[in-house]
Amino acid sequence: MNKRIFISSTFSDFQAERDALRSQVLPLLNETAVRYGESVDFCDLRWGIDTLDTDEAESSRKVLSVCLDEIDRARPYMIVLLGERYGYMPGEGPIREEAEHRSLALSEPDISVTHL
Repeated sequence: MNKRIFISSTFSDFQAERDALRSQVLPLLNETAVRYGESVDFCDLRWGIDTLDTDEAESSRKVLSVCLDEIDRARPYMIVLLGERYGYMPGEGPIREEAEHRSLALSEPDISVTHL
């Protein structure tokens, strides 16, 4: 069985750390996991989501939706790398819509995707 771990950080930060997770940590995890008939893979969206054929508003919705879908697929496994950057803010509309669609309670919808 394959275990997915979602890797979250702002895309501009933590490039070296994400690379180290993939090149150094993942092989070690898989060495251990194989003993239990398991495998591990990382979901890393830093290479982007195809939004070429969409306008800016639809692009924001798509990025947010894909991120949350991938988090759900990897649940409960997630690694979050936080630094000084706040991350991409698609605006209140897309955040509010996605939160309502997923029954997430938000006190403040004007937040970044990383914050969400």
